[in-house]
Amino acid sequence: MNSLILYSKKTCPLCDEVRDLVSLFHVELKEVNIEDDPYLHQKYMFEIPVLKIGNEELDYRQINYFELEKRLQ
Repeated sequence: MNSLILYSKKTCPLCDEVRDLVSLFHVELKEVNIEDDPYLHQKYMFEIPVLKIGNEELDYRQINYFELEKRLQ
């Protein structure tokens, strides 16, 4: 099974949407708040939510039901 990491921050409606979308697939999701890490904050501040599946990162423009379905098979 792929490991999923959601890079997000506290007040982020798009992050809430991605979290809800991922929950449809009944997979384990680890969430990382980018505001707790200066490096991650700088790296992702304009791209969140970012979903990391295995070694691949999807930014918010790439995250949708069909992309997740394809990558989580």
